[in-house]
Amino acid sequence: MAGVKGSQRSLHERIYLEIKADIEQGALAADTQLPTELELAQKYSVSRGTARQAITRLVNEGLVERMAGRGTFVTPRRLNYTAHELLGFSQQIRDAGLTPSSELVDLGLVGNTNGEFGPRVERLVRVERVRKANGEPVALEELFLPWPRFAGLRDMDVEEIAIYDTLETVFGVRLGSGEFTIDLVELDDRRAGLLMERAGAAAFLMHGVVSDDNAQPIVRVRCYYRRSRYSFQFTVRREQHDAPGSMTPRPVMTGVDS
Repeated sequence: MAGVKGSQRSLHERIYLEIKADIEQGALAADTQLPTELELAQKYSVSRGTARQAITRLVNEGLVERMAGRGTFVTPRRLNYTAHELLGFSQQIRDAGLTPSSELVDLGLVGNTNGEFGPRVERLVRVERVRKANGEPVALEELFLPWPRFAGLRDMDVEEIAIYDTLETVFGVRLGSGEFTIDLVELDDRRAGLLMERAGAAAFLMHGVVSDDNAQPIVRVRCYYRRSRYSFQFTVRREQHDAPGSMTPRPVMTGVDS
């Protein structure tokens, strides 16, 4: 990292921008340890408090992480889930310029306990896979599909296929939309082990149902995304109104488990 030159910017901002540029340009790779606050202060001829401000800003933006007793390290690049289009995992990863792959954990039949597929569907095909980006586990996916309609999945190489694409090209399904909820949860021992995380680590749980273009449920989804590797981005448009005061309040009731 080159020394800070004269500028109208504040000292801590110039340090922050320089380190940030080194991270974004790859000069500081993921898991690289940053110099200590004292070393940065000496390097840039500033106080430790100024160096601390720069590092804190990097931490707040998720570019680096302070680890107690070890130091400050560059965090791995996070994958960005853009929640405005129904894309399969493989396409998401390819769009990020990475190589997707999977590891099959389980493929079998379970009961239709949630009942979202209707009373005539008694069993579901369950697919559980660890999803990877450039070989690194980033998500744990559980998919549930009506049996026997999708019984043919059990004869396929589900470790490698893109499920959404397969539903459309092999089974003739026209997927329409998905409705999902995102929760922040703690990983249990089994899921943490599959995702190479510590037990109790935070993860995003996205769960919901994907339906066809006739609004019939096709896939129930439960996907655990590593919080250390994923962020979610939403596109939200403001509803337009003809004139001030013309908007009717619409109360929303949120159910709370007792």
